[in-house]
Amino acid sequence: MISLLRIDDRLIHGQVAYGWTSALGVNVILVVNDEAKNDQMKAMALNLAKPSNVKLYIRGVQESGEIVQKFSQSQKSKVLVLVKNTSDAVELARLSEGVINEVNVGGLRYSEGKRKLTDLVAVDDQDLANLKEMEEMGIDLEFRMLPRDKKKGLKDMI
Repeated sequence: MISLLRIDDRLIHGQVAYGWTSALGVNVILVVNDEAKNDQMKAMALNLAKPSNVKLYIRGVQESGEIVQKFSQSQKSKVLVLVKNTSDAVELARLSEGVINEVNVGGLRYSEGKRKLTDLVAVDDQDLANLKEMEEMGIDLEFRMLPRDKKKGLKDMI
């Protein structure tokens, strides 16, 4: 089953590896990122950052729709899907044909042309369009860093 899709430009780090993984009880992390898939050093660093009792798969965006569909039907795998940006998230939501019900927006760092929604989430117009598209697809969006934080929706943020 898919426990959660999280958008976080850092992919695996402490909040994800120990906060979300243990709170959700996941045994698989699926990183969906073309750059990480094609860069052995990044893949190795991600593998070192994950908890030892969790399997890690790193796949490209286009191939992951089918993978997410298969994981959604799995009885043995409880999966946290990580993407680096809203474009990958909306594309994965399209490709996985309705099996993603909830998206957590956890970390999108500020860069020029973006505006801050929180201290750790900054978006541009394309990010907002992607987030609105996911809401229109019936996906529940939440903004929070850690499982213990209060959920906030897109309407609370803009």
